[in-house]
Amino acid sequence: MLKKLLEKGKAIALLPSLSLFVGAVFLGFYGIYVLFETLYKVLTDESARDTAVLATKFISVMDIHLLSVILYIFAVGLYELFVGELKLAPWLKIENIDQLKSKLTSVIVLILAITFTKNFVEWKNPLDTLLFGLAVSAVIGVLIFYYKIKSEH
Repeated sequence: MLKKLLEKGKAIALLPSLSLFVGAVFLGFYGIYVLFETLYKVLTDESARDTAVLATKFISVMDIHLLSVILYIFAVGLYELFVGELKLAPWLKIENIDQLKSKLTSVIVLILAITFTKNFVEWKNPLDTLLFGLAVSAVIGVLIFYYKIKSEH
């Protein structure tokens, strides 16, 4: 009985997959909202036309949309790994957990780079920016080292 229950239990992955998909859709709409809000402010408020402020806003929009796409990739990946096959582009096919973790790692690196760029553009405190950059570099270095060691095994 337990064996049958566990074999049928793959549907449990539907809930996380569905929640990630809903999150991806929400973030997509939120990114559009932030973009239109920014455009509205630029057109109606002269103080919002500062280049640094605009760069920060548009970097935030990219970050939101990137996160939306990441959630979608993970929703698809979990579904394919645990529930069933989908008709997708070949680059989106996930065949094992390591592929999913690899995609997550590359996305984490990209999000960290975007977050650092956003902080760099704001440039409020040079020492904080330097320390943040060093922390981002350390995390990226550890992730690259981990996957380099893992690929050798």
